[in-house]
Amino acid sequence: FHPTDPDIIYIGAPSGGLWKTTVGGNDWSSTTDGLPSLGVSSIIVDYLDPDIVYMGTGDRDANDAPGIGVYRSTDAGQTWQEWNDGMGNKTVGRMIQHPTDNQLILAATSGGIYKTTDAGSSWVLKENGDFKEIVFKADDPSVVFASKSGQFFKSTDTGETWTQITNGIPSGAARGVIAVTTANPDVVYFLITTSTSYKATCRSTDAGNSFTVQSTSPNVMSWGCNGGSGGQAWYDLDIAADPTDEDVIFVGGVNVFKSTN
Repeated sequence: FHPTDPDIIYIGAPSGGLWKTTVGGNDWSSTTDGLPSLGVSSIIVDYLDPDIVYMGTGDRDANDAPGIGVYRSTDAGQTWQEWNDGMGNKTVGRMIQHPTDNQLILAATSGGIYKTTDAGSSWVLKENGDFKEIVFKADDPSVVFASKSGQFFKSTDTGETWTQITNGIPSGAARGVIAVTTANPDVVYFLITTSTSYKATCRSTDAGNSFTVQSTSPNVMSWGCNGGSGGQAWYDLDIAADPTDEDVIFVGGVNVFKSTN
């Protein structure tokens, strides 16, 4: 979303480019057809200068389009330039911009966690691995959470160094997603899955230092609206926590499930 104009929205498709609307979604246009890859898995609109848009390329979930790192636009998406110095051709699954320093961006990529302190002019690798998820603590951006292959990582120095957290998290997961909430910044949810189905929802009340398994059923990844077998958690997977109620969470798989406890 544009930071001040709710009618301006950007959407990325796994192999269909980046699209923009200036009229609240009533029509859309794209300027990315000529780029080397049409995969878009993450977008940042700079909150201080909304004409600057960062596009994380590649299909994070199914590899239908190759990653070519980060691209940048300085004219609100009309033209694009390669912006991946130090990163190279990585699939960029998620990017987050520091809430008070717009020059600092962290990127979860197929080749690790990358950090820039100069608005993407150069990127530095901070942690190896195929990371798909990265989230700031709700009240403290020096604390960052990330996930690769169902493992949970935490940084307390704005992404400079990382530690894997295992306390209370079941082993053997294939993928995980993270939710935080301003209702209680010390609460962190970590939902983990197998390659297809639900494994567990883990909840931390100490800012991600330890977790407790909240549930392992029903299979909220299933095609069935009441759970069931199977799913495609390798592709459809997200979690969000209510910003005003720490006990309300939403999980996206094939369907959307809600918990109030």
